[in-house]
Amino acid sequence: MTKRTRTRIALVAAVQLVLVGVAVAPRLSAYATGEEYLLQVAGLDPIDPFRGAYTQLDYPDLQLETRRTVEGEVFLPLEQQDDGTWRSTAVVTDRPDEGPYLACEGGWRLSCGIESWFTSDDEARRLEGALAACTGTATVKIDSRGHAALVDLDAG
Repeated sequence: MTKRTRTRIALVAAVQLVLVGVAVAPRLSAYATGEEYLLQVAGLDPIDPFRGAYTQLDYPDLQLETRRTVEGEVFLPLEQQDDGTWRSTAVVTDRPDEGPYLACEGGWRLSCGIESWFTSDDEARRLEGALAACTGTATVKIDSRGHAALVDLDAG
C-alpha cells in the first residue's frame, strides 16, 4: 500500500468519525450537561418487528401533532405544572431567550428526539400495555440549547 493510499484511507476514516460526532453531539450534550425534567408520557405505537423492541411514545402535554406541516427547527417552551411535570405552552420558530424548551424538527408531527424507548421485547410489551392503560412519566434531560435525551421511563 502506498503512502498516498494510506493517507486517503486515514482521511476517509477521519471524515466518518467527524460525521458520527456531529450526528450524536446534541444527544450527548443533553446527557452530559442537561437538567432533568418530568414529562407526562403515553404509549403511541406497538412494537415494530423490523426495528427491534421499542415503545413509541406520545407526550400529551407537548404540542407534537401539528395541524399543518411545519418546516425546519421549531421550539417548545416549557412551563411547570402543579404536579411537578412540564408542558409546552406554544410552538415557536424563534429560539427562546430563557427557560427550558425543547428543540424539535418540523413535520406533520414534531420530532424532539425523545419519542422512542428501546428495551427488551418483554419490557417493550409490558410498557406498551401499561402506557395504553394510563399515563406515565418520562425523565428527560434537556440542555441549554433545547436538545433532549430520554433517560428514564415510569409507566406506573
